[in-house]
Amino acid sequence: MAVLDVVLWPAPVLETRASEVSEFNAGLRQFVANMHETMHAAGGIGLAANQVGDLRRVITIEIPWSEARDGEELEAKEWWHNKTFTFVNPVITKKAGKFKFQEGCLSFPDLFEFVDRAAEVWVSAKDEHGKPFELHANGLLAVCLQHEIDHIDGIVFIDRMSRLKANMARKKLARRGAPITTTDPVKA
Repeated sequence: MAVLDVVLWPAPVLETRASEVSEFNAGLRQFVANMHETMHAAGGIGLAANQVGDLRRVITIEIPWSEARDGEELEAKEWWHNKTFTFVNPVITKKAGKFKFQEGCLSFPDLFEFVDRAAEVWVSAKDEHGKPFELHANGLLAVCLQHEIDHIDGIVFIDRMSRLKANMARKKLARRGAPITTTDPVKA
């Protein structure tokens, strides 16, 4: 496995819609393994292929569960905690409820903002072997799925903020002068 470079905003690949995956082969499985390795190395809970410069509709997710620390509330352990997920060609087929959650993004280092999302989502996808599956997600898994599917649709999370907050975020990032990786996208 290899750790890939995470592309930082405003690289154009982040705002480009990814293409459907049609070949489920050893190359795809190696790429998925590299995405999981990259996500772990970067300390993320989700990663979309275009965040590593690849324009295929692939996302990886793993949300760790941790015990409460002194003075913190115990987070309820959900069935999806500590599970590794790969979604190829994911489609949200249904949404329900509303949920506001403070999101961050590996492509926007040190930027965190509240974003409105659906509280529950139903997703249809394939795994890295091409086997179709469906998943019902709630809570942080639902947020993460919506965030990562936005990525492969060419939508970055500042696009989901109010205009005022998005402009403030853009100015903050510009002032910081964060380095930008300009990896050329790999077509599917």
